[in-house]
Amino acid sequence: MKESWNFERILAMVESYKLLQDWSKWLITLELAICTGLWTKLTAIPKPPGILYASWFLFLASIIAASVVLLIVSICVRRFALEGKTDILLLKIFLVLEYLFFLLGLFALAIRIAQVWLSGE
Repeated sequence: MKESWNFERILAMVESYKLLQDWSKWLITLELAICTGLWTKLTAIPKPPGILYASWFLFLASIIAASVVLLIVSICVRRFALEGKTDILLLKIFLVLEYLFFLLGLFALAIRIAQVWLSGE
């Protein structure tokens, strides 16, 4: 009975790693689209407000963190397959950073949208 529980646990862990990878890939794609859209505003004259630059850099930081998450996930799966260890503290740290930067980027973008909407630009 214990062997089947371990096998089920392993399958659940592998599935959660797959879902985490898929989510990170989707988030990177979304953020690249946002950064591309913001780039035209950031390179325009006159210079845009600093909040747009902050938003762009926060999305870029989230892309970097998500890329690191993808790397760590593959290392964790390989390490688990070879050694049976599931040390995922570093993965958790980068996941928190990925989501934090993403949410802060959305918040900064929402502030700018609210500024434009309220001022009637």
